[in-house]
Amino acid sequence: MPSHKRVLQLTGGGSYAITLPKSWVKRLDITEGAVLNVEALEDGSLLITPEDRKLTKNMSEIVIEDSPAIARDIVGSYLMGFNIIRLKSSKPFKIETVNEIRKCVRRLAGAEIIEELPNSIEIQIMLDPEAVTPDKVLRRMGSLVNSMVSDSFASVISGDLNLAEKSLQRDEEVDRHYFTLVRIVRFAIRDPEIAKKMGLSQLRLMDFRLVAKFLEDSGDHAASISMEVLKNKGPQMPENMLNTLSQLNDIITKTGMESVEAFLSEDVSLALKVLEKKNEYSRLYETMLSFLNYAPDNIRNYMTKIILNIERINENHIDIAELTAPITVKAFL
Repeated sequence: MPSHKRVLQLTGGGSYAITLPKSWVKRLDITEGAVLNVEALEDGSLLITPEDRKLTKNMSEIVIEDSPAIARDIVGSYLMGFNIIRLKSSKPFKIETVNEIRKCVRRLAGAEIIEELPNSIEIQIMLDPEAVTPDKVLRRMGSLVNSMVSDSFASVISGDLNLAEKSLQRDEEVDRHYFTLVRIVRFAIRDPEIAKKMGLSQLRLMDFRLVAKFLEDSGDHAASISMEVLKNKGPQMPENMLNTLSQLNDIITKTGMESVEAFLSEDVSLALKVLEKKNEYSRLYETMLSFLNYAPDNIRNYMTKIILNIERINENHIDIAELTAPITVKAFL
């Protein structure tokens, strides 16, 4: 959106005034005598909206023709907030492409294929952003990811391939919640009235988006751990590694739950509890690395990949907690 500069003027009655951009007035069809609501936001900016403005339902559509990356374009269009996605092809869609489209649509909450022709497929998104609250989606997403992480750890410790499969099966549901939350957040950022109904500031909405990304990334790393277990048929681990891994599991699963809850409840003391576990985690992590120096080659290669994924999951938990703990407090940790 273009930026407009205005000079502040002092009126005869001692009030201050600025002129409104003509293009903005015309675009919203505002006429003389219309009532405007002026709201002072936390960041010091002003939000000006016509009083009779209706909430935008964003019934826009997008047409995607002969896409070389059709699944990516569908997801991108969903996240951008389009309610109708029309896919067109100069040649009839191959069965493999149709299956890819169907699989992609299943990952998107509220998305349905409403028309399927040889050269055209129409997808409609029937997700009302006003009926879904970001905190509920994020809490459910956090619970799913924590279950994935816990099962992936357990599969490494026990060598149970069923647990690894169980963890992987949740990955698609995590993605589904992630895409839902991003769509809702973007919609609320575009329409301040929606954000106001949610009781969320623009900054808080951006934090929700960031936390969702951290969780989605942790889910991906949990999936990577499970895939390594399946690939290597759950090899038997030395006892010293199992004990250390079990302790790491306790810390990671606990900080996973607490970091998300601290963010959602804006509980600084709980966030600090997560941050205080960094030293204990680092000690166990270094212990695990030292064990690798004496491990057989197959175990060393296997566990190196596992602990790198564990490290990324831990970093995500710390990042989520740091969004809640004030900078002034963190400086003393």
